[in-house]
Amino acid sequence: MSLRSKKVVIKRPESPNLDKMDFISRLHDSLLLQILSLLPESDATRTRILSNRWKNLWSLLPILHFVMPFCWTFEEVNRFHDRVDQTLALRGCMPIKRFYLYCSKYCDYDRVRDCIRNVVKCKVQDLEIRFPDDNFRFKFCWDLFKTCGSLVRLTLRGEFVLSVPDDVDVLFPCLKTVNLVSIKYSCDECFKNLISGCPVLEELNVERQIIGEVDNMESCMVISPSLKKLGLSFALSGRGDFRVVIDAPRLEHLSVVDVMSTRYSLLTKPLSLTEAHLKVRNGVFEAVAPLVTCISNVKVLMLNDLALVTFSYIYDFDMPVFPNLTDISIGLDVFRGWSMLPTFFDKMPNLEHITFLDGFLPFPHAQHTFTMGWNPPVEVPPCLRFKMKKIIIVNRETITPEELKLIKYLLKHANHLEILTINAHKIDPKRREQVLKFYRASKSCRIEFV
Repeated sequence: MSLRSKKVVIKRPESPNLDKMDFISRLHDSLLLQILSLLPESDATRTRILSNRWKNLWSLLPILHFVMPFCWTFEEVNRFHDRVDQTLALRGCMPIKRFYLYCSKYCDYDRVRDCIRNVVKCKVQDLEIRFPDDNFRFKFCWDLFKTCGSLVRLTLRGEFVLSVPDDVDVLFPCLKTVNLVSIKYSCDECFKNLISGCPVLEELNVERQIIGEVDNMESCMVISPSLKKLGLSFALSGRGDFRVVIDAPRLEHLSVVDVMSTRYSLLTKPLSLTEAHLKVRNGVFEAVAPLVTCISNVKVLMLNDLALVTFSYIYDFDMPVFPNLTDISIGLDVFRGWSMLPTFFDKMPNLEHITFLDGFLPFPHAQHTFTMGWNPPVEVPPCLRFKMKKIIIVNRETITPEELKLIKYLLKHANHLEILTINAHKIDPKRREQVLKFYRASKSCRIEFV
């Protein structure tokens, strides 16, 4: 029987049809935009290099983010502005949810003004503009916003001159959040006019961080019947006395960081205040006293060491009761920190969480020869016996024998303590073992060293 050889034919696989495989690109624009909106802004922008189908799609997203690189030539400056203008032109009048523009040095301010005008026409809701440290001062072009009834959040940073005239009744009818960071002011009244021109304002953050310069602001008048959250940060930004007047009866959250000799006054006590953060470094107790006397109803409180001393100066241990306070973070004063703890605990019957921001002792230990001897109170504070659940000690150095005494006292009397966290850069193994062997009133208490 003869065998005949058979010719074997090998078929080569067909080259893939990219048009058939790229089914995503054939989706409707609305679906593609929904997919892009789920990506980080930088990744969504990169999709423009995929194909012509994707080239301009990212520009239709409701969030636009433009950061101008440092430009050496006018050609580079114009190239950046051209890209911004082309993006806005492609959108037409499509609404913009958020627009961020960061301009570097030598930007074309006339083109920036035109850009803002076009963004306002697109009913922008969240606008953030940042200008460089330049000799030119870009003035707040408030007239561009006369028809802007959509803006909900406004952030101005850098070399920006705020100038709002007195004859403006309602500037931003829907604006709820304003952030002013290191900007200049034409006068005190312009700041007051801006706030009064925002009838539904809920959050205001003012940072003065212009070191070595004057921002032309001698007083800060925060007068708003709708304001709920206020943040003030004054860091080496002014000369001479500075005054802050607060009239915000609905205020719920207050944060103050101040290293100046600022004098505060409250025209109306905010009865709704639930959270306060006070970090002061001016050493003028009378200046910040009005802030201290208005926070007895808060639930969350943060005080640095000088703010704590202010309490002692004002009340001389006759402190008011904090009936609602459940969470406090404090920095202990060098001289009166430990002696004030029993008073604090007695006046905070519902305290559950306490954080010692700088540990129990000043830093560094080697520079201080005094002791902060712990004298336990005759009666254990009720909050420590019945309420305390969490204690955090943020040390900068290893635990000292003095601190061990206080830690031992806290563990012995905190019947419901769930966790004690000690954060130290250096932890002596012997001291660690000592802490772990301390008696714990709460059988479920955990001790963590981080």
